[in-house]
Amino acid sequence: MKKKYLIFTLALLLPSISLWGQTIWKDGSPAFTHIDTMKNVKVGQSITLEPLSGSSSQPAGFQVSLSGEDWNWPDKIPIEAAEDIDARTFLGSYLYLVTDAAGKRVLEINPATGSLIWEFSGENVNDPRYLAFPVDAFSYSEKENEETVRKVLITDQGRHRVIKVIQATKDIQWSFGHADVEGTADGYLSSPSDAVAIPDSGKVFICDKGNNRILLVRESDGAVEWRYNNGLNNPVDIEYNEDQNAILVTDQSNHRVILIDLDTNAISWQFGKTAEPDSGSKGLNLPSDADFLSNGNILIADAGNHRLIEVNPAGDVVWEFGKRFENLKDADRLNDNKHVIVNENLPARIGYTTDYFVSSPFDIGKEVSFTNLLWEADTMAGISSVKLQLRSANTLGDLESAHWYGPGPTEDDTLYVSPFTQINPVHNGHRFYQFKARLITSNPLYTPTLNNVILNYFYYDVEATGIITSDPIYETGNRIITRWNKLFFNTILPTNPANRNKVELKITIKDAITKADIRSFTASNVDTTNEEALSSIVGLQEKQSIYLQASFKTNNSSVSPALDFWELEWESTTSSLASIQFVNEDYLDVSRYRFSDKIQPGQAYIDRITIQLTDSNLVHVRESIDVDIQALLSTDRETVTLKQQANGSFLLQPSIPGIILKSGGPIRDNGFLEVVDRDTLIVTYIDPTNPSDIAMDSVLIIENTLGSIFFTNRYTMKIDTISENDTVFVYVRDELDQDISVNQDTLFLDLINSSTNDREMVTLLEIADSTGAFRTGDFFSSVGYPIQLKNVGIIDDGKIQVIGNDRIIIDYDDSASPAPSLYVMTGTAPPEDISNKSSSPLDFDIAPNPYKPNSGYNLQFRVSSSIGKLEIEKIEIFSMAGEKITEIPEAALSMFYNYPIPPLEYGFSKNWWDLKNSSGEEVSSGTYFIKISCRFSDTNKRISKIRKLVVIR
Repeated sequence: MKKKYLIFTLALLLPSISLWGQTIWKDGSPAFTHIDTMKNVKVGQSITLEPLSGSSSQPAGFQVSLSGEDWNWPDKIPIEAAEDIDARTFLGSYLYLVTDAAGKRVLEINPATGSLIWEFSGENVNDPRYLAFPVDAFSYSEKENEETVRKVLITDQGRHRVIKVIQATKDIQWSFGHADVEGTADGYLSSPSDAVAIPDSGKVFICDKGNNRILLVRESDGAVEWRYNNGLNNPVDIEYNEDQNAILVTDQSNHRVILIDLDTNAISWQFGKTAEPDSGSKGLNLPSDADFLSNGNILIADAGNHRLIEVNPAGDVVWEFGKRFENLKDADRLNDNKHVIVNENLPARIGYTTDYFVSSPFDIGKEVSFTNLLWEADTMAGISSVKLQLRSANTLGDLESAHWYGPGPTEDDTLYVSPFTQINPVHNGHRFYQFKARLITSNPLYTPTLNNVILNYFYYDVEATGIITSDPIYETGNRIITRWNKLFFNTILPTNPANRNKVELKITIKDAITKADIRSFTASNVDTTNEEALSSIVGLQEKQSIYLQASFKTNNSSVSPALDFWELEWESTTSSLASIQFVNEDYLDVSRYRFSDKIQPGQAYIDRITIQLTDSNLVHVRESIDVDIQALLSTDRETVTLKQQANGSFLLQPSIPGIILKSGGPIRDNGFLEVVDRDTLIVTYIDPTNPSDIAMDSVLIIENTLGSIFFTNRYTMKIDTISENDTVFVYVRDELDQDISVNQDTLFLDLINSSTNDREMVTLLEIADSTGAFRTGDFFSSVGYPIQLKNVGIIDDGKIQVIGNDRIIIDYDDSASPAPSLYVMTGTAPPEDISNKSSSPLDFDIAPNPYKPNSGYNLQFRVSSSIGKLEIEKIEIFSMAGEKITEIPEAALSMFYNYPIPPLEYGFSKNWWDLKNSSGEEVSSGTYFIKISCRFSDTNKRISKIRKLVVIR
């Protein structure tokens, strides 16, 4: 049944709500759903001018990375044109050994202080120390007389020689090549480019560039121990790897770097295509230097391609410095992952460190509202990143002093850390902007590269006017608007107060028929809430149909007027449809009442007649209304008065009783309805304000009957005692007041065992009569509930948990007699007398005998002995022909009371045979022999006995 509360029914006007003659139409907050037309506006949770989207990005080719400039040659130490730089540590600091070819000297400096540590040069060509064009210097230590002596191996290309100098004394300890004489024979060199000593070995590798060969020279006698000149073309640099016993050769004009195995004279590794300059990932162009790295890779100065790269043994470029080098001659990696290089004739140190980049100012060309910020960058997770800040203003002068903002509310405290971030609204309404990029790295080898910065924004057309019109607003049906009361509308003002006078929102009320303007209202630029009184506007009087129109204008492209909500309120009268219902004491609709043949105070299960009327037409017309209640069969009629409640409904209070007539006829207007069983009450209401509005309701009358209720077994045999593991059913008889339809009706009740706190809801279905019709008022629970021995009940599990010797009761919410209880019999409580009065060694009885299945009785046996404690081993069942048809073992028997069975006492079992043979087939009617086999517990002697059992089908 539908629940009906005491509230006044709301007459719905799409999209209006009627409240006792006052009607409200509203739209918006949270969404506009009643818009008829629109132009140049965007409708969402609020309505604004149509926003136009735009974005500002960097010009083509824009790219920002860290400069990588970590140190430059100090100005106070003049240098003309360097060719090579090496680094060594001394007392925890780096010292740089620089070969100044044009300056004809080799010098060592401390880069931290910019001071000159050591210098080697000669005055003129007659001086043995004179360097004509030094191109490389190699610093190393050797043992002499148990002392470590620092040596410098200098390649003097201009004089075609290699010399070894004791650094402390600047004495030339060894020289190879004929000074100032170029040659190809042993002992001669031609424009050597590099030399590497093998410390404490007395041997030196020399890159004899002019002769396109590599020599290994013995210092003691100048003899050449090993040479390689197989296809080299202008080799410029060599490195020795003692672990591999190999040398790394920069074969410049062959555009390659090769690794030569000294044991086999074979090339074991190569990067670059022989004699083919290439700028791709597998090629080189005039490389100038190559070094072994501690990680097994090779650092290559790819001079012709203006790049510094790192190549792994597989031949893949795994790293490249992000800056272009115009004249890269030499590069060495330091232990801190920075590099010292010679580029454009000057030494330098390169390595990326975190730094800022500030963009030039950008002019969007108009004041805008920013939406989100995104940028494109090449970074490495965990190593490098890019973070941004913005500043903005309306003039370039203001931009120079504007504060930098991230996404946070205060200046200079946060940075945008990820793209696609919403831009701080502090920038809204501005035209000019700059960004500041913080390029962050934790490794000098890697730089983040910023490729683009994009600011998305929206703006409004200051030349456009936005228009929106509502759906027509009117009453439906026969309602008439008597007075327009108020117009409400809410706006969203610009965040910046300075911009509030730059927007205009105007609401116009228009005649829905003529389209003529009736009255316009301009929104406040101070308050978001606007309220306008309409009752005194002459043009609105008697208007039955209007609509609203809003116009939106702005003279600042960054802001727009915004309508959040609008609402109209008016008064009206209506001829709405009424409804009337028979209800119960909770004011819920009912389909039937139950009456008795007598009226007694507090009488249980007896209903009273209550009527509820809803008719908004009467709310301001009457305080009460009379209606007639008529009984169709008894013809009784009562006129009752319904009184208006505080919520506008009309209610019969107090309710009136009904009585079942047993004799005589009804008496009209005596304060109660006299009816017969299965009578029908009719109530009819005619709206006095609209005679065509007729409401009716009917209710069935049923005589309250006192049914009977009891427990049964599955065969509907009444029981008052039950044993554990048995199944209980419930039967309700003569409950005619629950027989309410021609179809099968249903009852519900609860079985309760308070000992275990168990409660089971039982469903009972009406039983048909002999013709199959459901008109008996008898109900049976077709599903049984097993009795289960358990200390705690489980509610509604389909079983009844018992402790023992419990009483199960029925909770039924209706009049029924008697209220039975069911005794649960278990092994803890024997019958009144279980003793055996005979002196037979074995006494065995079966009952009932003959036994008829479906009789409602249990098939039981009892057994006892007068001479000892008895245990049952098995029961065998034979046909009249003596054929054994089945056997029941002891384990299949359910014995109760005492077991094993004491002397002179009985043991009992119920339903011990299911009347089936060993194949599971039911046995037919007939006589059967039952043999019980037992043994005595104390003597282990066996005894048996046979009884006949007659089965009747």
